[in-house]
Amino acid sequence: MKVIHTADWHLGKILNGQSFLEDQKYILKQFIKAMETEKPDLIVIAGDLYDTSYPSKEAIQLLESTISELNLKLQIPIIMISGNHDGKARLNYGASWFEHSKLYIRTELSTMHQPISFEEVDFYTLPFATLSEMQHYFPDENLKSYDEAVECCLKHMSTGLDKNKLNVLIAHMTVAGGIRSESERPLTIGTVEQVPEKYMEHFDTVMLGHLHHPFSIQSDYVFYSGSLLQYSFSETNQPKGYRRVLLELPHEVKSTFIAMQPLRELEVIEATYDDVIQDRIAVKNKDNYIHFKLSEMSHISDPIMNIKQLYKNVLALTNHSQTFEHQFTDREIKKLSDQTIIETFYEEMTHKDLSEIQKKKVTQLLNDIMRGDNT
Repeated sequence: MKVIHTADWHLGKILNGQSFLEDQKYILKQFIKAMETEKPDLIVIAGDLYDTSYPSKEAIQLLESTISELNLKLQIPIIMISGNHDGKARLNYGASWFEHSKLYIRTELSTMHQPISFEEVDFYTLPFATLSEMQHYFPDENLKSYDEAVECCLKHMSTGLDKNKLNVLIAHMTVAGGIRSESERPLTIGTVEQVPEKYMEHFDTVMLGHLHHPFSIQSDYVFYSGSLLQYSFSETNQPKGYRRVLLELPHEVKSTFIAMQPLRELEVIEATYDDVIQDRIAVKNKDNYIHFKLSEMSHISDPIMNIKQLYKNVLALTNHSQTFEHQFTDREIKKLSDQTIIETFYEEMTHKDLSEIQKKKVTQLLNDIMRGDNT
């Protein structure tokens, strides 16, 4: 059985005010062409189809048209799960109807025990859920941390596995030791979110979403597909594409990464301001999205407007004429969690510590923000 594993499309993504919709249309058109050649038995999309739980009309239309091409025109079965960026209710709308065309949408924990079967292969789905959602689903388990909750889910799922079949887990999570990037929103606030690989050992292979690097971890059976595009400047050196997975009884799995070429890449350029203006720098493509880290520009007024005359897709400009002290402070701040920054700020402003009630409220608000809850 040939399965295409993809994830983290993040449709509707905006970086520093720049919409990626044109780039996403381009790469999904390439993906559809690749599927015409691949002719897979199944496509798995392991979460974060949208970049926000309230996607734009254009993002929704792009997902609908893409899924229509893949599922209806090419008649490829699809399994998709919700990620931490997706709104469950919006993504799950019409799910019961779509199963008639073999489009399986899983957004709820209640479906984790129900495999989607294709001959000798059973696919189990674990869509993203918060710690509180998993605690509510397992009220008698006394779950205190995110990794404990995921372990509980996986244990309950593994009790129903048919050992005469290939068992595949589709999930959206962070495996311990995985390479992270700036565009991956934390799954939780104030708790451990990394899940040890050993929790998944009952499955023949695991197809994951959330981490954007396709080689985030080194494993014989657990794989990330990575995102289809670079979504932060920390991803500039990461390959992007999808995975081709070949499944064969009794327990043979071969996962191969297939790279794709985007319309534009993200690029980081370190130089002096004068080198940029005089066009004395090497860039891969002048149309790429660029973050300039420039020195010798303290005397320049409105430098980004001048640079945009040459490089229209400048998304960030950093002045590297700063003192060492400021750079050190920036690095230290980046190491702190959102919760710690808020607690420190409150203490400096009021000379008091947050109460336990206040800490819980801050944690709740941050979790809502991470989930994209605008309420």
